[in-house]
Amino acid sequence: MSEETKETSFAVVLTPEFGEEGKWTGVVGCHLEEDVNHTFSTDELTQLRTVSAMMATTLTLMEQDEDFLEYVKEVFLATNQEMIDDFILAAEEDRPNFTKEGNVITLDFTTKTHGSA
Repeated sequence: MSEETKETSFAVVLTPEFGEEGKWTGVVGCHLEEDVNHTFSTDELTQLRTVSAMMATTLTLMEQDEDFLEYVKEVFLATNQEMIDDFILAAEEDRPNFTKEGNVITLDFTTKTHGSA
């Protein structure tokens, strides 16, 4: 595989921050990473890096502008509702069923896929 046909990627990387007890503080750091395996012009690289940086900037905007945050949430839900519904359904289906008789609790981990998914 030549350098020109290797995958090239640009990423916005989120790094969660943890407190002294090892619990996530709710804060994330953000940085950009790239793996460039293509001969881009300076202008093309600038454009790709700018798009990545603009995506990262939306984190700051969501933190500072409540209206923008609500807009992003609405768009996310509208464009990903099927995936969200599938995730919730799968989580509900994977939850073990149980019965309780006196002090004995019996768990039933069977699923519709019977472990073949």
